Amino acid sequence: MFSLINGFLLYSNLLDRLSKTHVITGLVLAVVGFALALLARRIATVARKKEDRALPVENNNKVYLSLKALGLVFLLVALIILMFE
Repeated sequence: MFSLINGFLLYSNLLDRLSKTHVITGLVLAVVGFALALLARRIATVARKKEDRALPVENNNKVYLSLKALGLVFLLVALIILMFE
């Protein structure tokens, strides 16, 4: 019985914590940053000229590196927001 009540209290505390503005903002930034970091190569391929799209994206492509860096910055900002309340 005590464990069940304790579980409900933990659940309500988790819902209260997740409903705070900074937590939602941090989670959204983390998801966007992670998506940018994962999809950077595909976005860089689409951003190329039409005749160059068949070629693979090199690791030193400026668009590719910029998107990776932007995604990692979003992740860093999300972690900072989630750490400090």
